[in-house]
Amino acid sequence: MPFILSQFIEASRWLGALVVLAVHTSNLFINNADIMSAPHAPLAYVWWFYSAFELGHQAVLAFFVMSGYLVGGAVLAHMRKNQAFLREYFIHRVSRIYLVVGPAVVLTLVLDSLGGWLFASSGVYDWPLFKGHFSALLFLTSFLNLQGIGFDYFGTNGPLWSLACEFWYYVTFPLLLLPFARNYPLALRFLGFALGAALFLALSTPPSWFKFGYILWAGGAFATLIPRPIIRSRWQALLLYAVVVVIIRLVVRGHLLEAHPWLADAGDLFASGLFINVLLAFRYGPPEGFSLLRPKFHKTLADFSFSLYSIHMPILIFARAAVGGTLGNEWATQLATPQNYAVGFSVMGVAIVAGYFFSRVTEAKTGAARRKLRALLDRWAPGPAAPTPAPQPVPAPQPAPAQPPRQRIEA
Repeated sequence: MPFILSQFIEASRWLGALVVLAVHTSNLFINNADIMSAPHAPLAYVWWFYSAFELGHQAVLAFFVMSGYLVGGAVLAHMRKNQAFLREYFIHRVSRIYLVVGPAVVLTLVLDSLGGWLFASSGVYDWPLFKGHFSALLFLTSFLNLQGIGFDYFGTNGPLWSLACEFWYYVTFPLLLLPFARNYPLALRFLGFALGAALFLALSTPPSWFKFGYILWAGGAFATLIPRPIIRSRWQALLLYAVVVVIIRLVVRGHLLEAHPWLADAGDLFASGLFINVLLAFRYGPPEGFSLLRPKFHKTLADFSFSLYSIHMPILIFARAAVGGTLGNEWATQLATPQNYAVGFSVMGVAIVAGYFFSRVTEAKTGAARRKLRALLDRWAPGPAAPTPAPQPVPAPQPAPAQPPRQRIEA
């Protein structure tokens, strides 16, 4: 992968996670209902656009496309090279997801239980949004990555639905393409395909975002086969993408969306296609330029963006319950004051710091987890042995070089 594309993806990952965090924080602590009917400071309009202009939705779409591009694209690359990859692939994917999602579900249980006990008077955990979400069954199904597909999410951690979709894309995508992997036995290829098809049908049956998200994810994967972008200029590709996102937000809404609900999916597909073009423009463009992507903090922030996304919601809800239990249930719903902004930004800061430290014991240990999982599999089902090097011919003995005659040393 070109280095500048890697830099762009790293910047997109942490910015997307920050947008989602900002949207959810604004919904819980900052009420801008009068933003279009009363004068506000310029920064208030900036915050409103950033946090409440459907950018969070577009960030999730971009996450799906980038995940497909990176993970699904790697599957296609292995298959085109006729490489055996399934064992290592599943070691990497399972450890990547479960090292974060498992602890995130446990942390959700801890924070929700503690918040419901300490701040019961706030009524936050009794909101209709969370009704029936604290059962042992949902705790188990969230560990199985079925939240948002066949079951509701556990507790207050709604954003985990997208990770469940991604996990099953990871599983089914290579299986569905296995008939084309000529380096595997024919029986294994079609058995894998049958398993992948059965899983896909089972997961597609409940009404969810799984099927539509699969289109975006697979689109990102197959985009790695496209030899050039439609729009080569990176600035033009980015500008067009941003303009289309704004237009979709302004136009596809209200009565028009009620009369033509398909416009929402059409807009998402179009925006995702333009984002794919942005990725290709960075992949095939010149290696220089875009100095804003060079600072190392992009990688530092991207390295814990997954953790931040996975745990931010129960942290925000816990803080919302604390505010309701101490300042009153109406404080967070009043029209935004400087105090609301201060509390909202402070909670965002706490979530970011918590995401970082959470990542130190989860994401940062991914390499070690993969090595342990690989060793465990080697114990149960040893992988293919390394090829034995071909014997090298033994060189024929060479005669010893003739010794030069000793010269008489003159006195």
